Amino acid sequence: MEQTWQATLMASFIPKEPMLVVIDPDNLLRDESLLAAIQNSSYDILEMEDEITFRNLFERRYRVRWDNGEPRHVVVIVHTTESARRIPYDLLKKGKLIEVGVSELFPRLNAITVRELDRAYYNQLFGAHASLVQNNQTLRGERSTVEFILRTVFGLDPAVQPNPARVVELLIEKHYLTRALPPALENYLAANLLPRIPSSAISPEFFTNAELFYTWLGAQWKVFIQNREQNAYLDDPRLRPLLANLFSDGILDRVLVADGLAAGGWVSVGVIPDTRNQKIGDLNKSTLYNLQARLQRFASLDQSSLPQGKTDLREWLNLAAEWAEAIYTANSLPSELYQEVSPLLKTVRSGLDGHFSSFIQQRYSAVDYYQDNRGPISLAGVNKYLAQNSEKTEKICLLCFDGLSLDQWYLLRDYLQNKITNLSLTENRTYAIAPSITPISRQALFAGKPPVNFAETWDTTTKDADHWNSWWIHKEIPPLRVKHLALKASDPDLTSLNEVITSKNVRLGILVNLFDDVMHSVSQLPPESDKRIFYDTLRSYLENGKLAKIIEALLSGGYRIFITSDHGNISGPGNGVQPPKALIETYARRVAIFDSEVLAREFADQHDAIYFRTKSLPPALHPVYPKGNAMFDRSQAGQISHGGLSIEELIVPFIEVTRS
Repeated sequence: MEQTWQATLMASFIPKEPMLVVIDPDNLLRDESLLAAIQNSSYDILEMEDEITFRNLFERRYRVRWDNGEPRHVVVIVHTTESARRIPYDLLKKGKLIEVGVSELFPRLNAITVRELDRAYYNQLFGAHASLVQNNQTLRGERSTVEFILRTVFGLDPAVQPNPARVVELLIEKHYLTRALPPALENYLAANLLPRIPSSAISPEFFTNAELFYTWLGAQWKVFIQNREQNAYLDDPRLRPLLANLFSDGILDRVLVADGLAAGGWVSVGVIPDTRNQKIGDLNKSTLYNLQARLQRFASLDQSSLPQGKTDLREWLNLAAEWAEAIYTANSLPSELYQEVSPLLKTVRSGLDGHFSSFIQQRYSAVDYYQDNRGPISLAGVNKYLAQNSEKTEKICLLCFDGLSLDQWYLLRDYLQNKITNLSLTENRTYAIAPSITPISRQALFAGKPPVNFAETWDTTTKDADHWNSWWIHKEIPPLRVKHLALKASDPDLTSLNEVITSKNVRLGILVNLFDDVMHSVSQLPPESDKRIFYDTLRSYLENGKLAKIIEALLSGGYRIFITSDHGNISGPGNGVQPPKALIETYARRVAIFDSEVLAREFADQHDAIYFRTKSLPPALHPVYPKGNAMFDRSQAGQISHGGLSIEELIVPFIEVTRS
């Protein structure tokens, strides 16, 4: 690893010990790159949160194997000093005890202030802190530490007139990326820097009131679109991807322009043609032009701006939303205009998935333990997130659409907003479980655990209800208040649903088989058609079905609804390869699963495929993935399927639905 704060901590893990017990009160080992580095160095990770659960796992996975002479290396992480006092004696005797903390990483700065700063900023701060060590400087005062952080991390030198782009970037990161800032830093900014920004009207209230900030930012954007010389700071390269995310998520409203063709360039992400005086043909051409501009922005993302292994887990989730919206727009164009954009779409998809695949192979293993305050990082963490963000008496519904990809969420969103009034959507994304097939990923969702915890049932789709009920009962929700239903969107059993809604139920899990069913009904497509035929079929099913009635019934019944999916899907051609009875699902053509690592690696080498597995899988599962968007299929016709590692399969929506 390069010289980062993570690399500094990793030095404590060498030479390798059978067991390391790490006291981590500042949650430094929640960092994704550090988690990935630990697991990639052949250590396993166990967190000591629930002592009973920990002891069961520890005895089964490690003590028995050590007693049998098997070499196993494990890192036991204790995140609080209170828990550290209760570490069992046998762990301390067997393992090496180390402590990590902010004071050890940044000894020349005020530890309280640094502890309140989001970990996402620590790498920049660590590099700057090295200069203090080199020059033998110490800044342990709160004010001097705040000024140092502003200058070296945020590019806001207290001695220079502030750049409004840097302040807006900081505010977007605080509210949209939910990055923590020390109160002392916010107070210093409000008192000393904001008054010196000419005519920007950036209010101190923006630090505490996200809605007020977004309203102001939307007004600033409108002025910028009308006259590019005004508010020109919004054209800052570092702001562009952040603003694109805000528009894709509907947090900022796009500005109506009389001529969509006038938008041009990257700003097309924040405009929409005014249809009131446009003919349909002109409207579609405007949409095409803006889509081409957005795709060109994706095409320009090279290794310096979208590096392999350096873009973090959350950045990919945000980028996926913008990419999904581009796919949705392209597949919704008239045929002749789609043909114009199709080659560019194909090129951009190939490049983007190449970056993403490399990233996944380096960092994806971190999702097993990574946590922040911005929602579940993977489907296996959804139940835990719901438990932490709700009261036991609240009515919570987890609504899983089998096979709903992120781009099809935009189609579903349009449908719901047209059918249901006063709908409020809080949009987020999360990672499906790799391999992204139904038996593995959906079980992990309803079980609230990674697949290694259901090794005996990983190949079945019949255990969702058992997993869902068991998880919540163990969280002290009475059995009679927990329920799981499987419903059809075309003709749902509203009687059984209403019976649950009117009962004392407070935890309702629902599976809706719509998108996956339609996906498997469209096959042998022209390779150039992408998802267009799939979309047309979905629109017909939605319009003729009763999905809106399910949502209406849940909202009227007082539920907070969380919509997600077990996996997405991608379009691609068959590669002429049929694995020897390795596919566990007839239609999951994007992965082959072997029970032998040797056989899996041989197959991957023979067919130029990817062997990749994480420690969250049962030991006997060895997945092999085709490269790009190819399918394991003898027929080279186009298919829509799932199971693979593409951004369209592995990143899925996580949406909260309420009444506004």
